[in-house]
Amino acid sequence: MSSLFTDKYSDLLLRLLKLNTISPMETGLPSCLGQAQSEYAIFAYEQLGSEMLYHQSPDPKILENEYVPLSVRERAAEMGSDFWNSQPNLVLRWGAKRPAADTLMFNFHMDTVDGNVPVSFGKGRFTGRGAVDMKGPGVALLAGIEAALKDNPGWTDECTLLLQCVSGEEGGAMGVYGTKLLADRGYLGSLNVFAEPSGGVFFDSSTTSMTARIEVQGQDSTDDAPESGHNATLLLGYLSSHLLARLSAPVESVGGKMCLAGIHTGLMHNKVYGSGRLLMNFAYHSTEGGRQIRQLVEEALEALLSEFAQQYREFSQARYTAAAADHICKLTWVKQGLPVLNNRHPQWEEELGRLGWIRNPEEYPGQAFTCDAMWAQCPEAYTIVYGPGGLGSHNAHADGEYITLEELERYAADIRDLMGVFYAAKRNMKYESIGSGQ
Repeated sequence: MSSLFTDKYSDLLLRLLKLNTISPMETGLPSCLGQAQSEYAIFAYEQLGSEMLYHQSPDPKILENEYVPLSVRERAAEMGSDFWNSQPNLVLRWGAKRPAADTLMFNFHMDTVDGNVPVSFGKGRFTGRGAVDMKGPGVALLAGIEAALKDNPGWTDECTLLLQCVSGEEGGAMGVYGTKLLADRGYLGSLNVFAEPSGGVFFDSSTTSMTARIEVQGQDSTDDAPESGHNATLLLGYLSSHLLARLSAPVESVGGKMCLAGIHTGLMHNKVYGSGRLLMNFAYHSTEGGRQIRQLVEEALEALLSEFAQQYREFSQARYTAAAADHICKLTWVKQGLPVLNNRHPQWEEELGRLGWIRNPEEYPGQAFTCDAMWAQCPEAYTIVYGPGGLGSHNAHADGEYITLEELERYAADIRDLMGVFYAAKRNMKYESIGSGQ
């Protein structure tokens, strides 16, 4: 029997899993994220005595900032006010307003990727979209907070706790109207913990991603006259295979990772599609690495378009496409130039080590994936990513997404212990300051 993640937390999690909080970035449809946040906040107030500090939708003026991905601009333009109204951000607080030095912050998200995963709980296992990423761990945060406050009712007399539940984490929004918005408003602490399925380790550095969209905008034709149209399927297929072969090693050599993602032209068998698109994603560990990857992609695409034209100009069905390849093909960077998480803090690393938390080994940097934590990095603070389960091992973003009750219980205990260490560390620092006469 669980002692921290009790039945009331299981009930809350099941209610949240049943709410459709799929990101509008995925579907173009409004989300019930606001309702889920309200249920979460009411529970936190009634059971744990939290204060709702902030619960608002993002201001559309955020689109004026150059760091906003093109995909966000396009979806916001398509959906209008529905896009913003269904994606508020929530901040809860325990304790009085204090400087960041005396504040601990937790961040999680309840927006999810698309896909219907039946909600269930049986044999100690929760299933449903968002079970591991991140509704389950988000509820476990509350269980750990409750336990810590019961162990030490005076915690809020000397420390402040902030809990963010953000929008715009999924769907390629990169946290620009969620975590970044809240960070810019100052809702940060001296220790900032981002709940993500981190595979049993915590990481304080991670990649950021950039997305390239290659579009072909040509002329369609029928299967009776394939030579009279531009064949986007042929051109994009050629580019996808050759870009992968040509870029994989150079991208890895600058510390990056390449993902050849979606390609689409059409579904009919009796038509030559003149238009289509290819998506590629690139993760990088440094700003300079991201710049180098962009240059590699642009140079490779230019070269391959020339090579395609040479290779296919003698084929009757492809001659028209070959002649126009560099005119009908366009590269757009859907997102680029975003920062990376890269911070260290010897004192906190030592404290976390005493708790049994393991820092992501230097030899496995690939385990540290892209997430919103990059926006919370600031001087004199430590920002880490830590949560139960794993993206791959627990089918996050896939069919059968799950998390176990045992994992949620263990995570709640981790949060309880961390709050205890934070309180002790802050008290020790104050006593040291008094003792030195400062």
